[in-house]
Amino acid sequence: MTGWAIACLATPALADSAPATGNFPFVEVRDEHGSLVQGPVTNNVVPLWPVRSCFGWVVTVPHRNRFVELVEVQKMPAPTRFDGGGFTINEAQDTTTATRRDYVGNDGRLESAWCVNDADPEGEVVFEVHVEGRLVAEFKFCAVRLPAGSPFQLGELTCPQKFMGS
Repeated sequence: MTGWAIACLATPALADSAPATGNFPFVEVRDEHGSLVQGPVTNNVVPLWPVRSCFGWVVTVPHRNRFVELVEVQKMPAPTRFDGGGFTINEAQDTTTATRRDYVGNDGRLESAWCVNDADPEGEVVFEVHVEGRLVAEFKFCAVRLPAGSPFQLGELTCPQKFMGS
């Protein structure tokens, strides 16, 4: 599956250095060659830099050492382009649902990550994470336009009030 509105699958690496339990979002930025520049950091603000900015989530569930059904519902602030397979798109192209079987190891963690594509809109993105038919987490990300090359630290980015339900 690709993108953020789904453009390229990122490799979530935050889970290795993150808290032992809990649910959290993360963001990372890569250069034009795919090398990690910043992150991953626990944050929910995503610069709209196609392919370079990636975001994701980690959830801890009570299921251990077995496969589970994982359903992600991604709601975009406006229509976008969804690339890849393994998901359905509604007619307005602002919501996607991805369903897959995923293995939960002894740590009880599930994770997923995507990279921004060039059609993604600015604004709030909501992820609902369902495991075995139950809602286990909801994450709100905000996509912000930053000038290319402008200096910033991912951990210091904040969402404008208008994006986070205000």
